[in-house]
Amino acid sequence: MIPWSAFIYVEWWTRSRRNRCFSLWIPLFLAWLLLLPLVLVLFPVVALVCLFVRVNALRLYAAAWGILTSLRKTRVEVRAPAARVLVSIA
Repeated sequence: MIPWSAFIYVEWWTRSRRNRCFSLWIPLFLAWLLLLPLVLVLFPVVALVCLFVRVNALRLYAAAWGILTSLRKTRVEVRAPAARVLVSIA
């Protein structure tokens, strides 16, 4: 299943050691709906290009789908002395 949402959380400290934070929820399903017409148009174009360069198009589509579906439950957290960033894809 493709990821439907992403959550970004940023926390940083100022010189006066005050804690500041910012969080953002991104609905990825809206991005998928906007990209769907582009994907439908590019699907046969990519297949033709794969035919000319002798690459198996089905393997290419399967690999791309595998990468896209494996993004679910990805969590990236970066910590520094003055800040922290968390990106979670669900």
